[in-house]
Amino acid sequence: MRRLQDQQSSADYFLRGGPLRRPPTPAATDPSDILDYLTDCNFTVYAAPRGEGQPKYVYQGQVVTLDRLISIANEHRSIRGLEPFEQLH
Repeated sequence: MRRLQDQQSSADYFLRGGPLRRPPTPAATDPSDILDYLTDCNFTVYAAPRGEGQPKYVYQGQVVTLDRLISIANEHRSIRGLEPFEQLH
């Protein structure tokens, strides 16, 4: 029902001359947002000890980059029908 109302509202707005834009995706500017989300999903994830180069994280016992964490989080968000986090490229 809500989706139909949203579609009708969008159609009415467009017919009145308003531009249609895709809603912005939540920005993943803070790595703690990604860590918190995955932790809330009951995954073991934390920042790896500092080394050289790009920061690394431990996810389920594997060392990964922030880009990989975002991809993992987005897979889970997709299953739940949530908007994806923004990739940092």
